[in-house]
Amino acid sequence: MNIIGLRRLSLLAVILLSACSSRTAEEVSAPAAPAEASILIAPNNPQIRYTGRVAVNEEVALYDWANVQIEFRVRAPRLELLFQDGKNDYNLFVDGVLRRTITTASDIKNYPIELSRAPHHIKITKRTSPNFGSGTFLGIKLPEGSELLDLPPRPPRKIEFIGDSYTVGYGNEGPGLDCAGVYRPYENSYLTFATIAARELNAESHLIAISGYGAVRNYNDPNPTSATPVPFFYARTLMERDDLPWDFASWKPDAVAVKLGTNDHSTQPEPDAETFLQGIHGLLEQAHSAYGDAPVFLLADTGLSQLVERTERAVAEQRAKGNEKTYFVKLSQPLPEQKGCDQHPLVSGHEVMAAELVAAMKSVLNW
Repeated sequence: MNIIGLRRLSLLAVILLSACSSRTAEEVSAPAAPAEASILIAPNNPQIRYTGRVAVNEEVALYDWANVQIEFRVRAPRLELLFQDGKNDYNLFVDGVLRRTITTASDIKNYPIELSRAPHHIKITKRTSPNFGSGTFLGIKLPEGSELLDLPPRPPRKIEFIGDSYTVGYGNEGPGLDCAGVYRPYENSYLTFATIAARELNAESHLIAISGYGAVRNYNDPNPTSATPVPFFYARTLMERDDLPWDFASWKPDAVAVKLGTNDHSTQPEPDAETFLQGIHGLLEQAHSAYGDAPVFLLADTGLSQLVERTERAVAEQRAKGNEKTYFVKLSQPLPEQKGCDQHPLVSGHEVMAAELVAAMKSVLNW
């Protein structure tokens, strides 16, 4: 190649390098896309609806009972739910359809949801019982220009359920009888006999229920009575907080349903009949003090015949005290194929019990 050819190649190389350097500089110096502007909706916004016992202020909503619900309508292409949790799981419903399970982690606060620009009805339900600990809802993060919308009216009826692991749905989505000591993923309080029955009766529900706890004796206690059975926590907004008393005037149920006694009687030493009945009567005194003569349904399943007899006796004694709106409902013990973790009912077993309870309550309340 001659000298002129070499010079031409050198000039071409310089031009190419200059062009590449110029483009690189332009790319590096180009301003980054601005972050999307957002607005924070506080937990106490009046367009956010809570169902269940919740302590709410402008910064946090605190709760621990099973099936606490957070609900709102929104027009936004996306949003972020803000939780400080790590101990609980939640069902996420969008327009009445289960979108996914939110499994919280202690190091994650923002849980994004993609939506269309049409209005959407969002409902979040706490799957897990107070045994797993409390949760904290910090609000909603929306893109600028989005808005919350008015919710439809609440259901016209209210039912309070007081109970144990059956009521919270312990193991109701389990893979079998042996869940290898893992329970959090398999508990879904939205699909228990209590919550299924409430929805069938067009009622919202509160679940005051704790796995492993009884009317006077908790599961496997070495004594015939325990210091802190379910009635001990009945007047609290959160099970774990004795400094947050519940305001009973804020939510008065049309009926109360109690299913307690399995943990009292499933291991030894069980309480004697008088002690157990005294515990049931003491709990109902609290309920009647708060709700007047609201109808009370005492429930027992066929798994423990002695518990059935004692529950029937409790109803008779309540009526003798003048509480004539006290009723006994016998529920079916789930069949072997309807049992999940540690012999607890699967959703299929809960559905059977819910149908029995609905029939009984409808016949009494004319609902």
